[in-house]
Amino acid sequence: MGFSLAIDTAEISDRLSHLAQLISEADDEALIRSALNDVGQIQQWIDNCKVALTRKLQVLATTTPRIQPQQVLASAANISRIDAFREVSRAKTLGDFPQLEHAFEQGRIGSAHIDAVARATHQLTEDEKAKLASRSDWLNNVATHATPDNFARAVKSEVARIHADGGVTRLERQRRDANLRHWIDRESGMFHIAGRLDPENGLRVIGKLDNTVERLFHAALPDTCPTDDRKHGHLNALAFLELIDAASLGAPLTAGAMISSPHARAEVSVVIDLHTLRSGLHESSVIRTGREAELPLETIRRMACEAEIIPVVLNSKGVVIDIGRASRLATRYQRKAIEAMYSHCAIPDCKVPIAQCQPHHIAYWRDDGPTNMNNLVPLCSHHHRNVHEGNWNLKLSLQNRVLTVTYPDGHVATACPTNSKPQERIPHE
Repeated sequence: MGFSLAIDTAEISDRLSHLAQLISEADDEALIRSALNDVGQIQQWIDNCKVALTRKLQVLATTTPRIQPQQVLASAANISRIDAFREVSRAKTLGDFPQLEHAFEQGRIGSAHIDAVARATHQLTEDEKAKLASRSDWLNNVATHATPDNFARAVKSEVARIHADGGVTRLERQRRDANLRHWIDRESGMFHIAGRLDPENGLRVIGKLDNTVERLFHAALPDTCPTDDRKHGHLNALAFLELIDAASLGAPLTAGAMISSPHARAEVSVVIDLHTLRSGLHESSVIRTGREAELPLETIRRMACEAEIIPVVLNSKGVVIDIGRASRLATRYQRKAIEAMYSHCAIPDCKVPIAQCQPHHIAYWRDDGPTNMNNLVPLCSHHHRNVHEGNWNLKLSLQNRVLTVTYPDGHVATACPTNSKPQERIPHE
């Protein structure tokens, strides 16, 4: 369980001195970026130290039962139990994947890369973990060439391939693990509800909530609605109560119910390429639920038998060029087209999931801006406010949907749809 520190202390000392100077003097973006680079390098060294010390605690725990690594980490390092659990999990994951451990020691990948593997393998069986471990060289190659977010997506995709044969079995395990609990907070007097559902039923519930929120509050928000980040959760709570009231009426969830009806079947959106749907997983398979939920291919095929399938045609750059003609102007279908192109907010570097974004008119609707795909991008509530109230200027290219953002200070940034051609290349074997 050995672990070496590849970064010498002299370099860390120099970086600390440089960082202290930059913190006092940095007054532009370039200097701040330089300071943050120092922070990243120092943090990498600290993370190396924590892994080494966690390993030593684990060794001591084998001979001294009173020593519990997670508790020692939480108390000695003054971190939460969740963070302490993450440290222990990180050390174990590095031990399971030697190629990643070497890259981590050398500073070529960071803790976020390791955490991505830990999350992906948390519920794998031992046989499934062994299959992923046999791909260590591939994982190392991807990790050293990709950002943590892109690496996490690649790992999830690889885990999905491992599940291709036994995916239904895993879904059955998840269904048995479903749980819902509730309690009253004594301080606030509020009811709390918490639970977990398998991906298929979870998507049904969220789809039903989203549809109910859209139906109830499309025209106007209730007077009780907060205007800050609590808005989304508040509307979900009201929609949940509406669904409870509707269920008490005993109305069935019929396949033919209109989407605007409170008794409509929950809408689950899955973006899948036609080749995968027909023939199975392949090198360039596309399967997205818009919420990072993983569904086995066979489950998706079964859902497709009873679903309304919306054909979406994308060009070579991943830009939607056509959707079902009969419903071209329907907002609901345009949202599906946007989901096919974007995983999160369209503003550069914003990672708010697409499910928490709203279509924004580049040319404002109040100024006769059209409600069509050439005039719509998804924005989170924070950036929606910045665009409307902060004098941000947006311009959308009709050829490749590159979004150009001009900030009030004149700075310009660009971004393309997150599900179009990747800006960062992820290597494959």
